[in-house]
Amino acid sequence: MVRRAVSDTRARIERLLVAERRYTWWWALIFFAIATRVGWAAWITHAHPTAVTNGDSPGYLGPARALVETRHFSLSPDDATPMFLRTPGYPALLALILWVTGSQQSISPIQAALSVLPVLVTVFIARKVISPTAAMVAGAVVALDPLQFSASGTILTESLATLTLVGIVAVGVFVFARRTDQVRPRVVAALGTVTAAAIMVRPAMYFFPIVALVFLALRFRNRPRRRLLALLSAFAMPIVIVAGGWQVRNHYAVNSWQIAGAGAVTIYCYDAAAVQAKVADNGMASARRQLGCNPTGWDNLAKACPTWWGCDVPHPLGRGKSFDEMNRRGLHILARNPLETAQVAFKGLGRETLGPGTDTVRRFLNASASPALTIALLSWTVILWTLALVGVFVTLRSRLRAFWAFVIGIVVYVMVASAGAEADARFRTPIVPLLALLAAVGAQHLVRRVREQRFAGAARPQWKPWLSRWRR
Repeated sequence: MVRRAVSDTRARIERLLVAERRYTWWWALIFFAIATRVGWAAWITHAHPTAVTNGDSPGYLGPARALVETRHFSLSPDDATPMFLRTPGYPALLALILWVTGSQQSISPIQAALSVLPVLVTVFIARKVISPTAAMVAGAVVALDPLQFSASGTILTESLATLTLVGIVAVGVFVFARRTDQVRPRVVAALGTVTAAAIMVRPAMYFFPIVALVFLALRFRNRPRRRLLALLSAFAMPIVIVAGGWQVRNHYAVNSWQIAGAGAVTIYCYDAAAVQAKVADNGMASARRQLGCNPTGWDNLAKACPTWWGCDVPHPLGRGKSFDEMNRRGLHILARNPLETAQVAFKGLGRETLGPGTDTVRRFLNASASPALTIALLSWTVILWTLALVGVFVTLRSRLRAFWAFVIGIVVYVMVASAGAEADARFRTPIVPLLALLAAVGAQHLVRRVREQRFAGAARPQWKPWLSRWRR
């Protein structure tokens, strides 16, 4: 029996290799791109360490080291203040790398190597819902994307957030692309589990479960009510346990029910400050000073602190109620000035959508700004979005429109949730695999249309002989 199982496995592998021969060059391109990521990340982290970090990186590295040395999520091994500004997902990954290797310089190449996972998952999804050739196109887009290249080795959440989002879509295939009577609660629970992981990596995903529940309710609206409630509960349960559990931890650790303090900082020191600057017609630096924020943004209360915060206490970053007050004051400013708030949000959405990402890519390349780089990145962005928009119109008319509507819903949610005064092209990075899937559909549709037009042109009557006779 064992020998038969081994023989069957070997036969399956051989059939798989034979089937993949036609895509050899595609796979070679994808793995060459990933190898380039790993090689560059390994080199740049030694040659120019600042290229793989930015101002947010210490906020993840400190808790990661604390988790390795103290087994607690605190600000650093030397500061026992509970970590509240960030969620634990990305620091946990960094802690695992540091625990295994003991070196911060190993983070970038290992993270770059792990970035092959979103590429492979994208190929898997596309093969399930599009076609094998379109799958290779989608995988190549993700592997070659400049923002994905930069995020792969940068010590920020974008790379891991990409994996969680494409994971949501992968599980969504088995929920939204199957007949409703074939979907089991455990599959929906898996969708909830990946969604909970996405929240733990990126707090902006906190309200996405509401969107997902709407899609699930619409998808299974014709099922018996008890069945529908079972599926919705299966989705919500992991989120309540994971995200809700972290909120309970925050309540007892810092006396706040927020999922993370970073959201309050963004709303107050960035969005509300931008609105205040518009209302008062002065600069962002002046508006931030009036609010008690650092003129350059958020600086861990080291150089500036709101008067109502209580910065004279030993651990101001552990004051959850102060973060709550910051959130309340920021939302009050935004609600009081709806026109200016909408302007700030739409401008941020525009930068996030069509921004070429020159600063992000240039920083990772440790290169100077150049018009050629900006033009190349902008051209890539325009082509990707154009094909993706074509894909949107095609997919919403397909038989799998429930699945594609779910994918488009994720894209729209992430873009809107990330829009604001701080938004730029970097925030678009996690949805690149989703755009690649839509772009693959769009590209496939355009190629078919061109072939159909050529075939129709070849089948038309030839009027040139008649025309020459008429001229005579």
